[in-house]
Amino acid sequence: MVQLLVQYEASGAHLWITNAFEKALADSNVKDVDIDLFQFLKQHGLLRQYKHHIVSHLTLGLTSDMLHFLYEALICFEKRKFAVGFALLRKPLKENLLFLSWLLSDSDDFIARFESNTATALNGIKPERRIQILAGAIARLATKEAFAEDLLHDMIYSKSHEKSFEPIWQRATHLITSQGELLRTEDLNINFIFHDAGSDHLYELLYANLPYVLIYAMQVALECFSQILRANEQTVSHLILSTMGCYESLSSNGKQQHVARLLTKNLHPFLNCLHCATPLRLTRENAAEMYLKETLTCRKCGLASPFPLYWLLSHAKIKIVRENGASPILEEAQ
Repeated sequence: MVQLLVQYEASGAHLWITNAFEKALADSNVKDVDIDLFQFLKQHGLLRQYKHHIVSHLTLGLTSDMLHFLYEALICFEKRKFAVGFALLRKPLKENLLFLSWLLSDSDDFIARFESNTATALNGIKPERRIQILAGAIARLATKEAFAEDLLHDMIYSKSHEKSFEPIWQRATHLITSQGELLRTEDLNINFIFHDAGSDHLYELLYANLPYVLIYAMQVALECFSQILRANEQTVSHLILSTMGCYESLSSNGKQQHVARLLTKNLHPFLNCLHCATPLRLTRENAAEMYLKETLTCRKCGLASPFPLYWLLSHAKIKIVRENGASPILEEAQ
C-alpha cells in the first residue's frame, strides 16, 4: 500500500485539475484574481473534474494517514507495547478504512456529505449504514467472494463479539471502561496497567483478525486509486494473487490452497529444482516464501532458487478479471 501511495502521488494525477487551471489562467494573462476552484468547477458544469479533484486528494490523504498509524502500531506490537499498539490501530481501521470504503462504494454520497455540514454528516454513522458501505465496497473488489461485510463489521466495530478488536481498543484507549461485558474493567484492575507484556495471548487476536482486514484495506485502496488513474492490470493481478496466496498459505491450517493450486496448474513447466530437477510442490511453507521473497526451496536437496513470480505470471497470462470494473473518474488528456 505504501508503494501504491508513493507511485500514485508521483504520477501527479491528483494535480491534473489544479495544473490545468493554473495553465489556463497563465495563458489568459489574468493576474491577481482570487478564484475559488471548487466553486468555479461547479458553476461551469465541470463536475467530473470537480469529483476527480476531491476524490484524488481524499484518497491520497486518507491512505497516507492510515498507513502512518498502521506502521507505528505494528512497530509497537513488535516491541510488545500492546496498549499503544491497539490504541494506534483503532483510528485507521474504524475511520480511515470506512471512509475509503465509502469513497469506493458511493463516492457521490460521500462528497455530498463532505462538502456540506461535514462535522455532523460524516460523523456518528449507524451500524446499518456502515455494513451497507462495506457491502458496496466489497462488491467492487476483484476477489469479493473472499470478504463478508458482516464479518468485517464484527471484527472492527462490535462491542459484544469476543473476536472483535473494539473491546480491546476501548480498553487500550481508556483506563476504565464499563459498557458491556467485554469492556467492563474488572475489580482491582485498571485497563492494561498490570498487563504482562511477556504474554502472547493478545497476539492471537491480532493474528486472527489483522491480516484479513489489511488484505481488504489493500484491495480497497487499490480500487480507490484506480478511480483516479487505472493501474497496470498485470501489476494489479500480481499484487492481489500474491497477497491472497500468502494469506491463504499462512492461515490455511492444512486446508486446500486455491491460489497455490491455480499457480501449480499454470506454472507447472517452471516448477522444477534448478539443481536436482526434482518437481517442486507448493506447500504452505515454500508458497509463502515464493510470494514474499520470489524464491522456492527444494525439499529434496534444500536449494533455494529464484522464482520470478511477477515475470512468470505475465508470460503465463494469468490475470485477475474484474467484472464491471469502473473506469477512472477522469482520463488524462493525451
